[in-house]
Amino acid sequence: MKARNFQSFISANVSCLLDPQLCPGCQHALHNRQIFCESCQQRLGTIRHPCHLCGLENQNTDDICAACLYDPPRWQRIIAPLQYQGLTRELIMQFKFSQSLHFASSLIQSIAHHFPGDSAKPDALLPIPLHHNRLMERGYNQAFEISRLLSRQTNIPVDTRTLFRVRDTEAQAGLTARGREKNILKAFSFHNRNHYRHVAVIDDIVTTGSTANEVTKTLHRAGVETVEIWSLARVCR
Repeated sequence: MKARNFQSFISANVSCLLDPQLCPGCQHALHNRQIFCESCQQRLGTIRHPCHLCGLENQNTDDICAACLYDPPRWQRIIAPLQYQGLTRELIMQFKFSQSLHFASSLIQSIAHHFPGDSAKPDALLPIPLHHNRLMERGYNQAFEISRLLSRQTNIPVDTRTLFRVRDTEAQAGLTARGREKNILKAFSFHNRNHYRHVAVIDDIVTTGSTANEVTKTLHRAGVETVEIWSLARVCR
């Protein structure tokens, strides 16, 4: 992030904490219980007609895009309402690396209607775990924080005691799609002590889907039938 942008986001952090009635994106005044001002809400960039399996823009009139009909992913559904670019990317980066939780809270409030209501809800929310070395280094797990916020919106419990990262993998950023697959291979274990049949795996961003794919494979092997991937945003290429 450029120095000018970084300074503006430091200002935004302070402004939002001192006055929550300011837009998280531009610090302008909000009205009528707005979460973002109209301009910033448009800048967030939702995926208007996503495929239910890959989350990318779907040119078909059906729920599933042509690519996923031909070669479906391992998971059964994905919910990732925002495009990972522009203002969305800036807010997620601030949340992820500066522990600016109010940015994640604002994003989730703005997209809460995309997540299921009372029917067909998963049994539990499973945040993508960090290896304990990475957790000690970073100080918190952003996927867990998102899970807590989503739990308040959906009344689905968060489970952090069954899915574990057993290998301290290299950071995925900067790796090729093939490199991501190799890096994350056999990185997780899952103990289905609660006999879950339907879960939602929570992360901040879906990029190539390699992490989601590996976790889903681990969950299916343990007897989970339906795996949904929930995140704030999807990288759209």
